[in-house]
Amino acid sequence: MFHPYFPYREPLNLGGISCLSEQIIQALEPWLTPERIDRIDDVLQNRTYTILPVLDGLYDIGNMNAVLRTSESFGFQAVHIIETSAKYREANRVAQGAEKWLDIFRWKNPLDCVFFLKEKGYKICVTSLDSPKTINEVDFSIPTAIIFGNEHEGVSKEIIHQADENIIIPMYGFTQSFNISVAASITLYHAFQKRMELFQSNGDLFEDEKQILKAIFYWKSLSRAKEIVSHALKKDFII
Repeated sequence: MFHPYFPYREPLNLGGISCLSEQIIQALEPWLTPERIDRIDDVLQNRTYTILPVLDGLYDIGNMNAVLRTSESFGFQAVHIIETSAKYREANRVAQGAEKWLDIFRWKNPLDCVFFLKEKGYKICVTSLDSPKTINEVDFSIPTAIIFGNEHEGVSKEIIHQADENIIIPMYGFTQSFNISVAASITLYHAFQKRMELFQSNGDLFEDEKQILKAIFYWKSLSRAKEIVSHALKKDFII
C-alpha cells in the first residue's frame, strides 16, 4: 500500500540499475553493521511525507541548510525547493549531510510546485505576518505543505493567492519576525510535537514504503552499493 504522495514505486532505479527494493536489501545488508541496520530501522519508524516543508526562493544558503537539517532531524522526509533566487542558483548547493537522506525536489516556477502539491492532496499553508491564525491552530494530522518565504519578500504572491491557510508564529516582543531558519525550526518542531501527541509517533509510512526507503538508505550508506548490487543481480541471473 502507498500514500498518494509517496514518490517511489517498484522497481527502483538507483545508479542506473533497475531492481526491486527486496533485492537491494538482500544484497547490501551483509555489508552493513548491526548497529547501522538498527539505526536505519529506528529512523524509518519516524519518517513521514505528511508534513512537507517548502522553501520559496531563499537567498541565504545557510538558512536553507538549517531548514534541511531540521527537516531531516524531525523525520520529514521530503523538502521542495523553489529556485527563484538568483543567489541560490549561483551557489547551487545544499546542506552537507542532511540532503543525503532527504528527497529533495526542485522547481523553477512557484505555481507549478503548488499545483503539483495540491494534486497530491496537500493543504497549502503559508507563513505570514498578517495572519490571525497561529501554528497552534493548524491540523498537522493531514497532508500539509508548509511554505517558508525568502528573507526579504516572504512567500511569493502567486503562492499566497493559492494558499489554503495563512499562519503565524506568535511573538510577544518588539521584534516583528523570526529569521527564516528559526521560523522553520519552530514550526517544524511544533508540527512534530503535535503529531507525537496525536499518534505517539511522527512516522506514518506503510510497510511497503518503509521497505523502499530502507533499500534507498542501505544504498546511500555504502559507497560501493552499485558494484555490490550489480554483482548480486548477475549472480542471481546466472543461477
